[in-house]
Amino acid sequence: MTEQKQMVLGLAMFGAAGLNFRSWMDPAVKLESYPDVSVDIKAAQLAEKGKFQFMFFGDFPGIKASDNGDMQTMGMDPLLLATIISSHTKHIGMGITRATSWSNPYELARQFKTLDAVSKGRAAWNAVTGANGVSANAYGVNLPSSFDRYGKASEFVETVQHLWATWGEDALKLDHKNQEFADYDQVKNITIKGEYVQTSGTLPIPPSKQGQPVIIHSGGSENSIAFAGKYADVFVGEVWTIEQGQAIRQALREAAVANGRNADDIKFIAGIMPLLGDSKKEAIDRHATFITGETLMQRIAHIGYLLGVNFTPADIERPIAKEILDAVQVTPYSDPRLENVIRVAREGWTLREVVYHSVIDYHPAAVGTAEDVADHLTDWFEAGAADGFWVMPDVYEADLPRFVDEVVPVLQERGIFHEEYEGDTLREHFGIDYQYGVRKEGGEK
Repeated sequence: MTEQKQMVLGLAMFGAAGLNFRSWMDPAVKLESYPDVSVDIKAAQLAEKGKFQFMFFGDFPGIKASDNGDMQTMGMDPLLLATIISSHTKHIGMGITRATSWSNPYELARQFKTLDAVSKGRAAWNAVTGANGVSANAYGVNLPSSFDRYGKASEFVETVQHLWATWGEDALKLDHKNQEFADYDQVKNITIKGEYVQTSGTLPIPPSKQGQPVIIHSGGSENSIAFAGKYADVFVGEVWTIEQGQAIRQALREAAVANGRNADDIKFIAGIMPLLGDSKKEAIDRHATFITGETLMQRIAHIGYLLGVNFTPADIERPIAKEILDAVQVTPYSDPRLENVIRVAREGWTLREVVYHSVIDYHPAAVGTAEDVADHLTDWFEAGAADGFWVMPDVYEADLPRFVDEVVPVLQERGIFHEEYEGDTLREHFGIDYQYGVRKEGGEK
């Protein structure tokens, strides 16, 4: 009997109170100071209670909120937060974003291997090039073209992996009788001089149980897919429909094969915003409390642009006319969220309620009861549109417990999400092989 495939779940960590910029204003949140790492620790422990395989930490250096009512997103160093969280958890993995455009390869290699060692094999590096000019300026860096950013990123990742492997896998001895701490003949010095990156030295840290940190990549461009096919174990992406998810997952699998790897060596993780309630109406009404009047009007204007109409204030409390929806042509050049706008509008919701479904957002929303949200995840997973999801609740204190207590059991009953952690390391959680050093030609690790 073939074992049923299991989905992966990750918790997004972009701020202290939740993924919504206005999460800190929810009555369930009792922030009396900022920062308060206990909030992050509690969220991590809740995710671990729900058997989430990993946490995904964004990084937005140099960025400040544009609205005084919004909470700052990840102003603190996520690597330091993850290190603290690792000492308060036992199983959940931690994927932390660091950009190659403004990082130093030796420092990054040292930091991530340290986290991997002290967490006993639960670390991952979300290796991105970094394309935000504000962040680049904060580090005194001028952003080059996408071609050069990915050229540097390739050298950077390989350099980091070479550094991770400078300590031989069997070098650590801890032999008290013979007074031998390590066989230092197995600890190598390397010198790398590339077009973009150079380093000379060694990284004297033994491997973790998983060998070295998992490599995650997030993006969506052609350069991004090609980069992921060569280096990434996991790809975190933005897609809004099953068809889009199927397409990007297939592109990733083909890119892996083109680099001599197995298609299953790379996992595609799609974003999901769970809007939970005892009904769909209750779910969107709760989400509405986080949408200001200004934001509502901005999103209405954008929906009008997508549909080719100028909505008036009188249209806000009415469903969008069928003839408007019928006239829309969806093309490969359309906003990828357009199909969800049309789908939700055809259900008969008012224009205001269409906005409250979060159809114009960074990721798709799964709206309704626990069964509704579980259906969304199940449909995508079973259609091959994703190997798993990174979950973005509005408020950790209120919405994450509900996802853990109500949605996770439904997925487990359906046999598509595990009931216990099967292994100790993040690689085992993802179902990917041990690796130590640069992947050899043909995909061998």
